[in-house]
Amino acid sequence: MKRTLIAFALSLATSQVFAMDSLSHLEWKKRVLILFGDKGNASIARQVGILTSQKAELAERDMVVLQVSGDVVETIYGDVDRIDARRLRAEANIADGAFHVVLVGKDGGVKLKSDTVVSDVEMFDLIDRMPMRRGGKG
Repeated sequence: MKRTLIAFALSLATSQVFAMDSLSHLEWKKRVLILFGDKGNASIARQVGILTSQKAELAERDMVVLQVSGDVVETIYGDVDRIDARRLRAEANIADGAFHVVLVGKDGGVKLKSDTVVSDVEMFDLIDRMPMRRGGKG
């Protein structure tokens, strides 16, 4: 399962780029992990728990973590300007209330889109394989 998810993510990253215009101010500066889903969702709670226990790793990889619930974007990790939740959800093509994890690379392209909780190991392995990360630029 892990290898399939990583292989899918890598093929997505190399074959398609989906613009996330509402995050353009972070392009070439930050990787953005977006958690979509209702606040009471068990998957959201689990994913947030995984991420908040890995703050040093998030910082090392120049990451920002956002949670989108309804019309609200909450910053879980990092510092970002106000972002419109509806626009972000539309750009990612995520239904309101649906749980999804979306990783946006520094180039603005979607590198991972999952409807299940993503482990820290899977996510950091994927990021560490990215050209900018391997090239020593975060």
